[in-house]
Amino acid sequence: MARSTPVWGFTTKSRAIQRELINEVYVSEYFAPGAGDSPPQHRPYKALWDTGATNCVISRRVASELSLIPIGRVEVRGVGRGSKANLFETDAYLVNVGLPNKVELVGVRVSEGDVAGVDVLLGMDVISQGDFAISNRDGQTWWTFRIPSTARFDFVEEINRDKSRMGPDGIPLSRRERRKRERNRKRTGGRQD
Repeated sequence: MARSTPVWGFTTKSRAIQRELINEVYVSEYFAPGAGDSPPQHRPYKALWDTGATNCVISRRVASELSLIPIGRVEVRGVGRGSKANLFETDAYLVNVGLPNKVELVGVRVSEGDVAGVDVLLGMDVISQGDFAISNRDGQTWWTFRIPSTARFDFVEEINRDKSRMGPDGIPLSRRERRKRERNRKRTGGRQD
């Protein structure tokens, strides 16, 4: 019998619309949990979720406070002025990142850089490991992340499914009316009467 992969996740609920998605995270130097070693020190930092960033970034402050040792140098391309990219070389580190609700990311490769207003930037290298969604309903921004990915989101499919449950006047159809509509659709080959 195959062992199922555990699913981890968290949701942040803001009482207002947010232009920046920021969570408190914990960062430590890399270690393998469960390997018998005692975990290294970890500290809390503010992290910004950034779907426009390819990789994660930590500030010089994080690297210094955790006494991180670089694993090498990397070339980083950042946003520049006009059509010019800001290209530079910087130190790279291997760290563990603790997200809210005890979601642990082990062995995240990060580069050192300036991150305005926060100390950690969570890029697509982390976001693409799971499912990430944002909602801005009723003047509140909620964002949620789970790892590993367990489902796909398709808002168009959801809208069409909701529309199929409505009558022409916008009033929800009863189950009986929906079944009748479906039978009619099958009988007419998809044409609606």
